[in-house]
Amino acid sequence: MPKSDAEKAAEAQRVQQVQQRLAAAKTTRDQRKADAEFDFWADVAAAIDSGEVKQTEACEAIGYKREYVRRQLIEHRAQAEARAAAAPSDTTD
Repeated sequence: MPKSDAEKAAEAQRVQQVQQRLAAAKTTRDQRKADAEFDFWADVAAAIDSGEVKQTEACEAIGYKREYVRRQLIEHRAQAEARAAAAPSDTTD
């Protein structure tokens, strides 16, 4: 028996709601991955910048080549500046 127009409309609405939920879940996942990646490179940068380890020692620990780490740290610092610029100021005038 074929579905009525009302059943088809209800089915289409249900599918659309599920698709929206899944798209939102994907956005959340992508943001969490980006935040985890940012946090990882922040830890690497902090360890190197503090003198706790040399860049080559950090590379050995994380299993990346020195040039890749250098590029990632440049990108991380740019992202950190962008995040700082986008963050609301805590000062009150």
